[in-house]
Amino acid sequence: MDSDCHPDQSNEEEEELVEEHNEDPGIFLPVKPTDIYGTSKSQSITKSTSACYTLLHEAVCKNQWKRAAELLSCFVQTLEYQSTELLRRFAEVIWRAGNKILLNHPESRPEDMNVFNETMKNISVKKYLQISLEQAFYQLCSGQKEEAYRTLSVSESWRFGSISVAQEKLLKLVQAYKGLLDYQSWLQRRPQGTDSEMDYASRSSTSQDANSFSRQASIAFQEILQFPGVWDPFVLSYVELLESSGRADKAEVVLTEYAYNNKNPANPNAHVYLYEFKKRNGATCDALIKVLKVLHSLVPSHKLMLDYSKLLRKSELSEHQQLALQVVFDLLDYSGWKQNMKAWRCLANQLKASLRCGQTSWVQESWTSRRDWWPSYHFTKFHVGKDWLNSEELAVKKASVAIMLQGTACFYFKRVYILGSSEQRMALDEVKELWRKSRRGNPS
Repeated sequence: MDSDCHPDQSNEEEEELVEEHNEDPGIFLPVKPTDIYGTSKSQSITKSTSACYTLLHEAVCKNQWKRAAELLSCFVQTLEYQSTELLRRFAEVIWRAGNKILLNHPESRPEDMNVFNETMKNISVKKYLQISLEQAFYQLCSGQKEEAYRTLSVSESWRFGSISVAQEKLLKLVQAYKGLLDYQSWLQRRPQGTDSEMDYASRSSTSQDANSFSRQASIAFQEILQFPGVWDPFVLSYVELLESSGRADKAEVVLTEYAYNNKNPANPNAHVYLYEFKKRNGATCDALIKVLKVLHSLVPSHKLMLDYSKLLRKSELSEHQQLALQVVFDLLDYSGWKQNMKAWRCLANQLKASLRCGQTSWVQESWTSRRDWWPSYHFTKFHVGKDWLNSEELAVKKASVAIMLQGTACFYFKRVYILGSSEQRMALDEVKELWRKSRRGNPS
């Protein structure tokens, strides 16, 4: 143990330690040495303990793992020396710092992590379930699937006093992750057609095992879905189990409830899963549009918005046709789509269709709010040079959009027209003629 962290040192030595540390603090996240946990009880912590904590914090932030391990051991001993209650109050600090150190320490072994977490469960009983979950995650990352399953199984039967709502939710979460492991076992054992190398008894045994794992996983997933939350991996696994057993109707109910239950946090993925399910099960265009409409309100830049626009264009309703144009405009408002050929091709086709059917008001309605910033966002001298260098096809498509929005005076259009081949100019001339006809029909 380092002598500068011993609880028996004199006040003079403690002050010298703090003074010495403050002379060259280095670069580390700021902490308050006298208020580690933000409670009034922290005033009882000695200066040596506070200084030790600060040095530990610095070592972790600087990735000095060996030094951090020594300081953590010292920190635990100073707390334990003062009182067991004090040790329990700082158990989460010790647990999180210890895991961080063991994950990065060059001499750390998997068994070290397991021993440490088992010890922390005894020190911090109220954190038992959180510690067990973290331990199981580490074991899975280390390839210790059986150990992880065992950890979760033991935690599943854990009880301490009266169970609060928060503890019940954590308990269901433990069961759900155990269900994921059951789901993986089901994937490995589910029937894969007739296997000529397996006799009837072996196939029967494997099928029974698969059914058992499927049943256990389904029960766990059902339980966790009773709590509001974002449960994507559990929902996807549960839906696959249901579809595999021929219960597609039940799977649709699960996905619909997950997407539209107001108690759940807003989750775009829930609507993506519902859309993909409906699509692969042959749902109507109207049903798909209904799902994507909600997704558009949540994430206008989602990649499925191209599908949404195409579905709207298939509709016979004029408001859907107009919305299809608006959806693509919304998509190109986001920088991640600026160089996307599919998006620009879709917008060019939508604009042409709108001008041909005389719906210039649709174009103007979407363009009015963008007139002041889209030219500098998409159609500058810098953009035309970069686009032409990266993709001539993209530059030509953007030029056709530019002329339909800004007219022949648009610099982007004129520059691409000069750079383009005769075939590319011919294509732009057709767009220019369409724009002129629409102007004659709507001189305003």
